[in-house]
Amino acid sequence: MISIDAQYPPHQPAPARAGRLVPGLVGRSAAQPAAVLAAVMAALSAALLLAACGSTSSGDQSTALSNPELARAAVPITDDVPTLTADEIAAAAAFYGRNTVSIVVGSGAGGGFDTTARLVARHIGRHIPGTPTAIVVNMPGGGGLVAANHVFNAAPRDGTVIGLFHEAQVMNQLTGAEGVQFDLLTFNWLGSSYNDPNVCIVRSDATVAAFQDLIGRAEPIAIGGTAPGANSYDAPRVLAEATGANLRTIAGYSTTGDVRVGIERGEVHGMCLGWESVQTTSTQWLENGFAQVFVQNGTARHPDLLHVPLALEFAQDDESRILLRLLDAPSAMAKPFALPPGVDEGRVRVMRYALSAAYRDPAFLAEAAAMRLHFQPKTAAEVYQVLSDVLSTPSDIAAKYRKIIQP
Repeated sequence: MISIDAQYPPHQPAPARAGRLVPGLVGRSAAQPAAVLAAVMAALSAALLLAACGSTSSGDQSTALSNPELARAAVPITDDVPTLTADEIAAAAAFYGRNTVSIVVGSGAGGGFDTTARLVARHIGRHIPGTPTAIVVNMPGGGGLVAANHVFNAAPRDGTVIGLFHEAQVMNQLTGAEGVQFDLLTFNWLGSSYNDPNVCIVRSDATVAAFQDLIGRAEPIAIGGTAPGANSYDAPRVLAEATGANLRTIAGYSTTGDVRVGIERGEVHGMCLGWESVQTTSTQWLENGFAQVFVQNGTARHPDLLHVPLALEFAQDDESRILLRLLDAPSAMAKPFALPPGVDEGRVRVMRYALSAAYRDPAFLAEAAAMRLHFQPKTAAEVYQVLSDVLSTPSDIAAKYRKIIQP
């Protein structure tokens, strides 16, 4: 995990600090780092072990889960869990103890982003000094564009507003899409939630049995989407261009939840979205045979989807392969959390610590397992790296991508 002394963006120097202290052990200097950190790691490991074994008290049923599900939800604990100084803890407690934290989600209620935000909101407050209440504010529009613009330009810069909007907004910035009023590299990123490959699902009664049947087909199938910058819109358009599959994107749905309703009504045949979102919102479709996953993005088949072909297997040429890899790149930092630019550095560190700690909280992991959410978080540094890589795409490739996704 990140070191609390790391600065993001990395060119900003870290001020010197006298002593580093472990939260919950204020007054014990990090001059004995091995003993202190070992104690913390042992306690956390023991808690996870008890949860994995199904050990619960009579008043807490949250950890009564099957071992495999909890094991999949669990996030490995590493030696570089961030720490805070005593001064940072005291200052944060004084501030957050009298404030509410808002998580602004760039989608409507009920979708994968909303589900993740509400899960985090239920647990992150315990790990912020002052234990503030955390609430979720839904701000759909433009595939997350409205929320990203709001958090960047209008949200208070005091550490009380966290943004959660679609990672694919990086493609809008890369291609210079209309309406972009942010620079993703200047957000204060806290971390991301999943390594979440994009997949496409289609009704089982659609007139195609397999993705390859769409290549060169005269009659298209309709794929519902929201707007440019969201996978539900970008993915089918890029897939069609790169593979020759006859997919027609039907845009204009306000949320992915609305797309799902459209699928049920027969307005469209399917949709493209992250695999984690499919598992949390459309599991029943897969279990009862209403829909199936018929293609996935990425460079290797997901362990859950070994029977589903990769889009790369149908790429028409080298340029097509580049476009498909570019489409997939943001999935490595799926569902990322960020503070606006200009937030006090100490509060940024506090919120990075809190998100990291929430991801390792046994109660959080138990609830995530029950919801079939399997977190693979990235640190702030890793989020910045993915964004930097994507935004360094050669201009000719970016122009080609823009031509594909812009209406």
